[in-house]
This record gives sequence, C-alpha cells and structure tokens, in this order.
Amino acid sequence: MTNQMIESNSSAFKTQHTQRCEEWRLLKASNRATYLQSASEALALLTGDAEKALRLFTHILAQAPALDEVTELTGATGESNELYVTARGKTMIVGTESATPLPVVGQLLAALLAGNEVILHYPSEYTLCEQIQVALREAGVVEDVISVANDSQTEVLLHMDRLAAVGLVGSQSEVDKLAAIISNTDGILTQVIAVTDMQGCHEILAPEYLLRYVTERVITINTTAIGGNASLIELGMG
Repeated sequence: MTNQMIESNSSAFKTQHTQRCEEWRLLKASNRATYLQSASEALALLTGDAEKALRLFTHILAQAPALDEVTELTGATGESNELYVTARGKTMIVGTESATPLPVVGQLLAALLAGNEVILHYPSEYTLCEQIQVALREAGVVEDVISVANDSQTEVLLHMDRLAAVGLVGSQSEVDKLAAIISNTDGILTQVIAVTDMQGCHEILAPEYLLRYVTERVITINTTAIGGNASLIELGMG
C-alpha cells in the first residue's frame, strides 16, 4: 500500500470518526438516554453491585430532560437569544489503581449522556473495559463514540490533543497527582471531574455534577432580518 493510499484511508477514517461523534452530540439527551438505558442492566452487572449500580444509573439518566432545556434570554430589540448546553468534547474517564468499577462506569455514563466522545482508561481492569464497550455497542452506541485506551501510560494520555474533560476516579492523592499533570498540559483548558467516594459516589449525586460534562452556548437570531418585526423594517426605510 502506497503512502498516498495510507494517507487517504487515514483521512477517511478521521472524517467518519468525527461525523459519528458529531451525530451523537447532536442527538437530544433524552435520545442518548434511551441508548444508555438499554445498556444499563448489562453495565450494572459488571460493577459487582448491580442493585446499587442501577440506582445510580437511574439517577444519572433521569437528568436527561434538564440537558435538553432551552432558556430564552432577554436581548436587544430584533434579536432572539437562546441559552442551551452541549457536550464539552473529547473526554477521558480514568480509573486509577484504587478505583472501583461502580464510580468508573457512573462517570462514563454521565459523560456519554452529555453527548461527549469518551475514551475509557482503566488499565487495571482491561477485560472489564472491553465488556463495557461491548455492552454499549450492543445498545447502539457506535464504536467511535466510546473507545478503550489501556495500552498507554496515563501521563501520556493526559497530554492528548484537545482533551476537553477528564473524569478521574481514585483516592484523593491519586486525583491530586493527575490533576496537577493536567494543569500543566498545553492546549485547551481541561475540566477535571473527580470522584473519590468509591462507596457512596456522593460527587455523582451532587446537583451540579452532570453540568461539568457540558458547556453553555447561546444562539442569537436576528428576527428583524427574517421579517420578525415589520415596524422596525419600516423605521429603517424612512
């Protein structure tokens, strides 16, 4: 295979990958929740405590309607302004040596519900990662949206280009160490979402938790330009 063919195939793969991740982001959160709900029982069984996991997953997925809300903002005359939230972007979920499966899967589910492309890095549980990926694929979440990266050092992965958020699960000392590495990386500002409570997952239960996986945007429409206020157009013609 020539270098030109390799470059062409690589370009086609990147284009397809980007397109599929964008399609996932553009879905309503309630639609993404339907896919994730289909995988929730299989994922719960992988955590070692299916009953607790289902309660946690139900809590996370129940917040989907809030992510779909659009807020009308007051703006200038002749403008329509709408505030909404959307995915932050490329997100990594990291399970450290002391991490347990439940909060790792909880972080993963939240990041996906928010519409992000997610990379799962839980090197001490490689088989579990593969099983999680299979469960999500069988529920309809395409491979491009969720991938596993356990063949590289955590410190190397944290320097990944355009990494928008990192969901860390581990002890406070592990989280502090990795957060310090993230703070020294180049490029865009990376949001750190940490869970250190392995048993209660109280961070995931916090009201503002899911909002850390999204970012706010405002869409502004010039209603005058599309005939929204005829009297204003008349004033401009005098």
